[in-house]
Amino acid sequence: MTDSNKQRQGRHLVWTGAALLAVWGVALLSGCHSTSDYSPNLSFPSRTDRLVLKLPTTLPPGPGEVGAFVEELSRLDAAGGKTLDPATLPAASRTALDRQLRDVFGTPAAPVVALDPETTAAAERLGLEREKLAEASRLFRKQCQQCHNLTGDGQGPAANVVPAPRDFRRGMFKFTTNGEAKPRRSDLTRTLNEGLKGTAMPSFALLPEVERDLLARFVTYLSIRGQVEFETLAALSAGDVPDVPAFANVRAKAIVADWERAENAPRFAGLAAVPDDGEPGTPAHEDAVRRGYALFTVKADNSCITCHGEFGRKPTLRYDVWGSVAKPADLTVTNVFKGSKEPDNVFARIRGGIAAVGMPAHPELTDRQVWDLVRFVRAIPYPRELPPDVRAAVYPNP
Repeated sequence: MTDSNKQRQGRHLVWTGAALLAVWGVALLSGCHSTSDYSPNLSFPSRTDRLVLKLPTTLPPGPGEVGAFVEELSRLDAAGGKTLDPATLPAASRTALDRQLRDVFGTPAAPVVALDPETTAAAERLGLEREKLAEASRLFRKQCQQCHNLTGDGQGPAANVVPAPRDFRRGMFKFTTNGEAKPRRSDLTRTLNEGLKGTAMPSFALLPEVERDLLARFVTYLSIRGQVEFETLAALSAGDVPDVPAFANVRAKAIVADWERAENAPRFAGLAAVPDDGEPGTPAHEDAVRRGYALFTVKADNSCITCHGEFGRKPTLRYDVWGSVAKPADLTVTNVFKGSKEPDNVFARIRGGIAAVGMPAHPELTDRQVWDLVRFVRAIPYPRELPPDVRAAVYPNP
C-alpha cells in the first residue's frame, strides 16, 4: 500500500469512528431524554428485511464489513444460500399476519402474550405478565433500542458495528448453559451484567438487578414474537399456510413451550462437580492442560483445531444463522471470550456448542475431558501457564 493510500485509509477510519461515535451519542441522548411512553397507536412494523432460510454450503470469502450487512445478505443466494424478501409475498397474507401478531402480542405500549389460557399461563410462568412487559418495554426503549431497535432486529440507529447487535427474532441465542437453543432468564441477565467482550454490547451491571431482569423478560418477548413472524413468513414462501392466523397461533404456542422447557432444563451435569486441578503451574493443572491440548489438536471433523486453526490465529470463517460471518475466536488473545471466560461458561460452550454459529456440541466427551479442554483453553493466552512442551507447540516462535 502506498503512503497516499495509507493516508486516505487512515482518514476514512478516523471519519468512520467519529461518525459512529456521533450516531451512538445521538441515540444515547435521545434514549435518555425522550419520553419513556410509546404512543398507544404505535404498532410494531412489518418485517421488511430478508429472512435467511438456508445458509451457503461454501465458506465466506472474508469477514463482515461495517455497514454492509444488508448487502451481504443479498449476496447469500448467489453463494448457494436462500433468502426471502418479504415484499415478494402476497400483501393479503402479510396483512393477515400483522393483524394476528398485534392480536396475540399487542403493541410497544401494551405488549402481551395473549393466546389460549394454557399458552398465556406458560408465558406468565416465564415472567411475561402484562404489567411486567409494559414496564420492561419502557426500559428497553431507554436502554437497548438504540442498538437492538423497536422489534429487536438489531438494526437500530447505533447498530453500524461488526459484529452487529443481536437480532432476537430468529429465536436462537449463543450463550446458554442448558444445551437448548433458548436461554434461561439467568443466561440473559448474565449477558446483561457482563456484556460481551470484543463487541459493542456493554455491561449493564450498574443497572439495578430488577431492571436487568425486566430487560431479559422483554428480550424473551421480542424473540417469541419475532420467531412467530419469521416462521410464518418462511412457511408462506413455501405455500404451506392456508390459514395465516391459525398457523401463527400454532407456532406461538410451540415457541412459548420451547422457552418454558429451556427455562426448566437442568444445567449441564458437569457444572455441579468442578474438579480440583490446583493453580496454574502445579503438576495436576499442567497434566490437565496437556490432556486438553491433546484433545484440542486431535484430527477430526468436529475437533477444536478444525475451526480455531493455529489456536485461532488462522480461523475458519463460517456463516451464522443470521447470515453474517462468524469468526472463531483467536484463543491466544486475552479477554477473547465473548460469553465470559469463567470456567463454567467455557465448559458450557464446549459441552453444548454454539449452534447459531456452527460450533458443534461435544456430548461424546466425558466431563473430565471437557474440563481438561477448559483448563487448556483458558491457559492459551498466558504462555507461563502452559507446560513447557505445550508452550513450545502453541508458541513455536517466542
